[in-house]
Amino acid sequence: MSNDLEKRTIYFIKDLHARESMRLGWYRQWGFTEDKVKYLRERKAKHEAFLKDLLRKRGISPAWYARFFYLTGHFFGLVSAFFPEKLVARIERTLEFWILLRYKDYFREMNLDQDLRTMIESLQLKKLQHNEPGKDVLTLLERIIAEEEQMGALRQS
Repeated sequence: MSNDLEKRTIYFIKDLHARESMRLGWYRQWGFTEDKVKYLRERKAKHEAFLKDLLRKRGISPAWYARFFYLTGHFFGLVSAFFPEKLVARIERTLEFWILLRYKDYFREMNLDQDLRTMIESLQLKKLQHNEPGKDVLTLLERIIAEEEQMGALRQS
């Protein structure tokens, strides 16, 4: 049971790292005001640094598609310079909507995993070997979701 929780948490961390890498690449390009680019890049760089540190601490290699996502983000940012601004904004909102849905789903599943682990530990009256999902991952994901929702609210106003 604890191995399943550990494997799922590892998958979530790898996938979050790949997606945050994509968005970091995407925000390096055109299509935003300079202040917005600076803000978005600082935020995403902080998230990615935290996730890289988690990967390093846990001895996990990044997902195989992380580099591909990063390059895709750069490509999207580059191509977006040639599209009308309204179309780019619509595409960006759509992508961010789907990413936010995925993050919320991960957060829900990790909370359920943590609750399940806690329940099993209390029934067995002992700690499981793997303390997954960790509070650090849950806290980061909660912060990312809150920031995404805040950016969405700012964009709509």
